[in-house]
Formats: sequence, C-alpha cells, structure tokens
Amino acid sequence: MDWHWQRLRQLFIWVCLLWIVGNPSALALTDKASFSVSPSGLEKASELVFPDYLQRSQMISTYEAEVRNAPDSFLLLRLLAGQYLKRFRERADVEDLLRAEQASRQALSLQNDRDRASSMILASTLLSQHRFQAALQVITEAQKFAPDDSNLTALSASIQMELGHYETTERLLKPFTQTTENSGHNAIRARYLELTGDLATARDLLNSAMEQMDAFYSNSAETRAWFHVRSGDLSFLAGELPLAEQRYQEALNLFPQDTAALTGLARLYAAQHRWQEALDAANRGIEWVPLLETLAYKADAQRALGDADGVVETEGLIEVVAHLSKVQGIYDRALAVYYVDHGIHLPEALEIARREVLVRDDIYAEDTLAWAAAANHRWKEAQQAVQQATRLGTQDALIHFHAGMIAKECGDRPSAARHLTQALTLNPQFHHRYADEARQTLSNLASVPSPSSTTSSL
Repeated sequence: MDWHWQRLRQLFIWVCLLWIVGNPSALALTDKASFSVSPSGLEKASELVFPDYLQRSQMISTYEAEVRNAPDSFLLLRLLAGQYLKRFRERADVEDLLRAEQASRQALSLQNDRDRASSMILASTLLSQHRFQAALQVITEAQKFAPDDSNLTALSASIQMELGHYETTERLLKPFTQTTENSGHNAIRARYLELTGDLATARDLLNSAMEQMDAFYSNSAETRAWFHVRSGDLSFLAGELPLAEQRYQEALNLFPQDTAALTGLARLYAAQHRWQEALDAANRGIEWVPLLETLAYKADAQRALGDADGVVETEGLIEVVAHLSKVQGIYDRALAVYYVDHGIHLPEALEIARREVLVRDDIYAEDTLAWAAAANHRWKEAQQAVQQATRLGTQDALIHFHAGMIAKECGDRPSAARHLTQALTLNPQFHHRYADEARQTLSNLASVPSPSSTTSSL
C-alpha cells in the first residue's frame, strides 16, 4: 500500500506540474479566468475556475500507463475508471462509459466486490447507460458490506427515483431531512422535491448545493457547472427566465463546452422567440454533442428564421442521431417527444414511449406516453398515463399543458382549464409554441358555455 501511495503522490505532483507549465492554453485560461484580480484583491472562490477538463486525456494516458505497470492495483484501476467517467460527462463519448465500466469491474474483482468507491463508479456508469436495474444491483451488493454508507444510500435513492419508485425514494431519503454539507445528497433531495411538487424548496436546496460546490476552487469544472445548469432548469420551471439565463451563462463560464447549458439556453431563447440566439446556442451545443433535443431547437429556430434548406439538413442529421439512439437505447424518450411535437412517425413514437415505461416508469416516461398516445388518438391510454404523470403534483408547465389538452379532447373541460391555467401560472413562456396554444385554448373554453350551464339557463 505504501508503494501505491508513493506512486500516486508522484503522479499527482507530475499532473499538477504539467497543468501549470506544460500547456500554454491551460496557463492562459488560468490567468484569464481563474486568478483574475479585482481592486479589492482575489475574486471570490465561486468566480475561480480550475480547468481540469483541458488535461483530462493526458491524465487518463498517465493513469493508463500506471495501470499497465501495476495491473493488480485496485486503487489505480478505480482512479482510472473515475477519470473515464469524468471525460464521458465532459465529452459524452459512450466509449468512455464502457471503459469506466470495465476498469471499475476490474477494481472490484481485486477487492472481492468490497470496494465501495469502485461500486459507486460502476453504478454511475450503468446509470448513465440507462441500465437502471443493473446499477441498482451493484449498489445493493455494496450495501451488504456497508449498510450505513450514506453515499450508497443516496445513489440508491437516485436510481429508485429514475425508476419511478417514489415511495422507496422517500424512505431512503428520510435520513437526509436537513441541508447537509454534502452537495450531492442535497442535489438528489432537490430532485425528489422537484418531482413531488415542492419546487420552491427544491430550488432553495439546489442553490445551497451549488454554493457549496462553488466554495472550492478545486472541484471539477464540469461538476460545478452541472449544479448551475440544474439551478437554471428549476428557474425555468418557475418562470424566472432571466435568472435561468444567468445560471446557464454561469455554467458556461465554468465549463465552456457544457452542452446541457447550451441546450437550456436554446430552449429558453426559443420560448422567448429569440430565434437567432436560439440558433446560435443550439449550434454551439451541437459542436460538442449532437443531442436530439438540441438539434430539435436548431430546426425550430431555422424554421422560424425562414431557412428551409437548413431545416432539411438538420432534420436529416436528426434521423441519423435517431438511428444511433435506437441502437444504443439511451435517448429513446427524447426521440419520442421530438416525433410527437413535430407530428411525424407517430406510431413509432408511441412504441418508443411504451417501451420506455417498461424500463423506466417515472413521471416523465408517463408524460411522454400520455402525449404519444394522444397524438395517436388512443385517448383511454392517454388518460391513464396522464393521471400517473400528474399524480405527484410536479410543477412542470409542459406536463400540465399535456394534461390540459388531453382533458379537453376527452370532454373534461374543468380539468382542461385547471391544468392549462396551472401551466401558464407556473411559466407563461414555458414553450415556444404550446404556451400560445394554451392561452388560445383557455380563451376558447371560456367563450363556449359548458353543457351544465347551458342546461341550467334553459
């Protein structure tokens, strides 16, 4: 063990020296973004950025060499797996997920499956591959050796939440009833509160977690940016669009290639009909990762700007990404939503949504199924799914819009008016097209007397 720590210490020193003097661009970014001096001295910690992502591949190459020299070192394998996982989160290369999975499995085998840190990494790689049951099994096995490990409990709760097991999630999160110093735990609790209808408390908790992460300059840039993106997402749900935009920009200041932040900006700008800005944000995001959602905003922006040829080109790319998505099975839900929102491949959208519910029966899977079933005029299935999607009181305007439009088509005008009003109350600009449709539908509902009122007047 002493030999391992000596090698790791040497490696850490080497990486730090490499980062400081070995890369001019990294040094330039450090001078510009991380150590800027104001008249009053150093900027506060939240404004400092450690651009670790610039050296990720070099770090990985170094760890790979170390593992080749010491293939039986579970610690080196674990560290290598962690670096692969970080690079996946920075670049979205699925191959890095597979590398992380392999390295963490090797580390576990050397420790007879008793290495909790490697179990966490392995479960995280499986979770990112949407292999939810496999991820849960890894954590369950790890808990046999460490039943009181709060990190394992928190990750288990996160997986259960993805699966739609909200009662189990609530039970697992009971020990985390107060704000803690663990920002990861707070983020998981915030997600649970968001889904179960307490958006205000979720925002407070998430913002607290974001501040905790920003307090340490050494935290990974991508990880810190993730908290700002989540804060932006919750601000958007609450209808606070200027704050959402600020949070997304903060994320990009921390991690300039953050595709989630750029997609959030594209959504926000589209909702405000700031189409050129939406197009610019989408293009920047696609340069890093061509996500279906980002491509959809690009096509919508091109359509709004009158670029018919651009729309055709982008839709062709969407079909390519859709094919890859079907092969990998990771982004099915986004594909179903895209098909329904654009009125294409509707039977396939319903098939995808049904399959997603079988794998991952959470609020958003049920919402997608409801919307896809409605697009295919399968109203009973749509009603059943939308009841599941709205059962926890999730404060998401788009879910309420879907529920309102399905209720209207099924003749339930009071429910339609209630859901559509809730959607617009939460966020008057929740969608670039559906927000106006919600307003028009509400106006139409108000202008036509209900059957009961007509009967009573007679």
